[in-house]
Amino acid sequence: MAACLVLLGSASAAVAQTTVDQYGGVMRGVASPSGYFQVKQVGDRWLFVTPEGNGMWMTGVYAVIYSDLVDDLGSTGKDRIIAKYGGGPDWLHLWTIYTAKRLKKWGFNTLAEYQHWAMRPGTLSDPNPEALPYLHIIKPAFYSLDNRGNFAPGPVKDLIYGTDAAYYDGYRGGQAPDFFDPNFEAYVNAWMQDRDDGLMNGNIGSPWLLGIAMDDLDNLFGFGPGAEVAAARLHPHLGWIALVTNFQQDGSPWVSSYADREVYSKQALRDFLAAKYGTVSALNAAWSSSYTTFDSDGGWGVGTGLLDENGRHAWVGRWSDEMATASPGVRADLSEFLYRYAKRYFSVMAAAIRRYAPQHLVFGPPAFNGWGGLTRKEILKAAGEEVDVLQCAIGSQQVLDLTSQYAGNKPLVTWDTVFANPDSALWRYPNPEGAPGWSPVALTQEERGQRYAAKVQFLYQARTPAGIHAVAGVKFWSWGDSYGEKVNFGLVSFSDNAYDGREAVINPGIDEWGWPTGGEERNYGDFLSAVVDMNTQISRWLARDARQGKWRRYPARPLVAQRPHHR
Repeated sequence: MAACLVLLGSASAAVAQTTVDQYGGVMRGVASPSGYFQVKQVGDRWLFVTPEGNGMWMTGVYAVIYSDLVDDLGSTGKDRIIAKYGGGPDWLHLWTIYTAKRLKKWGFNTLAEYQHWAMRPGTLSDPNPEALPYLHIIKPAFYSLDNRGNFAPGPVKDLIYGTDAAYYDGYRGGQAPDFFDPNFEAYVNAWMQDRDDGLMNGNIGSPWLLGIAMDDLDNLFGFGPGAEVAAARLHPHLGWIALVTNFQQDGSPWVSSYADREVYSKQALRDFLAAKYGTVSALNAAWSSSYTTFDSDGGWGVGTGLLDENGRHAWVGRWSDEMATASPGVRADLSEFLYRYAKRYFSVMAAAIRRYAPQHLVFGPPAFNGWGGLTRKEILKAAGEEVDVLQCAIGSQQVLDLTSQYAGNKPLVTWDTVFANPDSALWRYPNPEGAPGWSPVALTQEERGQRYAAKVQFLYQARTPAGIHAVAGVKFWSWGDSYGEKVNFGLVSFSDNAYDGREAVINPGIDEWGWPTGGEERNYGDFLSAVVDMNTQISRWLARDARQGKWRRYPARPLVAQRPHHR
């Protein structure tokens, strides 16, 4: 136990010694101070550049927030945290301060998406005095489906909902929004100007706002893994979905009836094919099809026009085998349209963020390459052309190589997690299954820590085929365990006890700041010692490179996210 205390104490001190500014910068003077976060390839390594011009490798934590669910202890985590911090009206303020202190002590330097807004520092009305850089996420892809907030003239439709279940029999719980609908662009622009979202209330212009992320892969069905790399689950090819979805919708689970029934992505596919082939006979020759018009001729699912396609014709192939039986022309054209569909999304989102928040980095959605796999190359290409930072899981060297090949030389920030239900407050529930590639499944907190350290070291040291250290940081899911999913994701338990072998235990205790610990059902192991040691090691490596002047030996690439932003 004493050895653990020495390790944590020395590691925390080492982090403090290696940082050279208030934002977590470690490598001094890699760029001129700009007042805002940027990204830069420093030699052969992509880094974040703090507002003071110093290099930083991100170590972030998602969802820094407490649990509102009644768990196996018979109360909510929030209730127990209120009691922990004295039960008074200032409990939330105290929780935010000491949560940030703990994160810094453990070597984390960024509040990733889904943090409690009370955690945010800077120019807000009630800022957290224990400051950490943070990310903001906007989610138009989801909320535009019912035109939440009435930001647009009307709602945006879902392409998945409009498919025929006889031909698309895959997962229907995800949404693929109609990004070619003019309502989508209108919605995004209005969202960026809305004060209720908070961006206009002390976030835009804050030096602590590290960047703005666009949506979440949970709301971008089809942007997940394709078939190129083995994955636990696959998303459908959205070019094929656009071809077979209905060209009109009357209503949906989000809106009882649409004033504008048109599905614009299917129209965009029609327009692309009409422009490419000129005549429907030329399209038929390329596709081995027998359409009579580029438009509708008899109605969706029964007619003979291109717009009537619902997946029933053999020449379009099946979604489940990646159109293996379709003609090469079909596959090529639908892949080209997939790129155009993704490009439409990323260009609309990035343009709006840069228009209203030009000081700040544009992050892609968290996170590509889910389920151990690889997002389709057309989507990665479109993202790489528009965003400043790609967010993705990297399950293997192969996935890193292909991601960098398709997206180009861009900084990557990864989504990572590791869990050990048997040695946690979720001990009643089995571990979830793993995924191909690197496995997040552990049996003990100690093994969990070893897996975290091994993965982060791999990410820090890995190079693309071009010799670039493209990974500029890692974001860990998450601050706390998930009772809804029954998974030990957390750095801390539901009771706010750290998984460090000392706090998340049965017997009561006191932490270094005088707050109570313990009260768990069992004594859980030590995850955090290995986490702190690895996070600290990264800071040491960067500090060493700075002392040795390594980054000066290479020509620097231009900074990203300087004002004005040039694309």
